[in-house]
Amino acid sequence: MTVQANDSSNRLGWMLNDLANMPEARFVVLLAADGMSMAYSESVDRDTADSVAASASGFHSIGVALAPFCGGKDNGLRQVVGEFDDGYLFVKTAGANTLLAVATTAFADAGVVTHRMNELAGRLGEELASPARHHGGEGGARP
Repeated sequence: MTVQANDSSNRLGWMLNDLANMPEARFVVLLAADGMSMAYSESVDRDTADSVAASASGFHSIGVALAPFCGGKDNGLRQVVGEFDDGYLFVKTAGANTLLAVATTAFADAGVVTHRMNELAGRLGEELASPARHHGGEGGARP
């Protein structure tokens, strides 16, 4: 399903389309680490993007929990990859509190996908950062 070009809730989606148009890519979702979708490629609808964002956040959290077992307590997580019968899901840190999820077919070249994700994250840098949410009182800022 294609997202309408005038969908104002997806104002950052155009940045993801180049990655989504690479061979064997299905779609791309940009999400906050807390599981909220921030943007998605034209090759996915909003409901699916929201579901992927919530799931990808949990998938990333599992990777964070396992990181100390792969190099010590301060070992940072860069990317998690799920390999399924019909494809892959790549979830990469893209900025402060921001993740990039890419779904592909089973024929995708994992090295190329990772490289392209790294390029996108590098180009966009802090523009993709999502500040941590503050849970203060209604309508007021936290002191």
